[in-house]
Amino acid sequence: MAEIDLTNYKNFLTIWGNEIINQAKENLRLKDKGGGNLEKSLKAEVIPEGDDLVVQFTMADYGTFVDKGVKGVGGKIKTGDHAGSWGGRRWFMNYKGERKDSPYQFGTGSGQKGGLETGIASFVRKKNINKDSVTGKFIPAKSIKIAIMKVLWIKGIHGISFFQTPLMLGLKNFVVQAPPEIKEDIINTLVSIPNVSRA
Repeated sequence: MAEIDLTNYKNFLTIWGNEIINQAKENLRLKDKGGGNLEKSLKAEVIPEGDDLVVQFTMADYGTFVDKGVKGVGGKIKTGDHAGSWGGRRWFMNYKGERKDSPYQFGTGSGQKGGLETGIASFVRKKNINKDSVTGKFIPAKSIKIAIMKVLWIKGIHGISFFQTPLMLGLKNFVVQAPPEIKEDIINTLVSIPNVSRA
């Protein structure tokens, strides 16, 4: 195996990781979910792991729910735009381009306590949706928040793959993007790429 020039390799990984983060941020903006704490929390850092270097991606805890979705508990919604019976199944596209069921579900107690309520309250304030679209009358934000929570709890939330998609493209272009002077070293150390892909 060729000896890696760690300085060049680290510089390449830093640029590569930042490209993925920048695209993830752009995806959030395209989905009208940018500009908040989630976008600000997205980071890529190159860290040593044994004799190798890996890219560590970090984000706010709830980011993975936005990325991979959350299953609902299922049930019936009696009125409104979402009236009907719902199974609660939700999915996302992973970094391999495969559609996968969300690994998360409302009601399991695995998420941050009060996280859904806090997120929805922020959404209501940001979107200024506390008026009836027909009558124009003011609706208390608390009432809107409760109504949205009931719908999401039953239906769940599809993942938007804002991070999975750029990660998939980044992995596909990993060797192609490498500068010639370190391409041979990268090819010889592809065995370490699964570590690079973790988030």
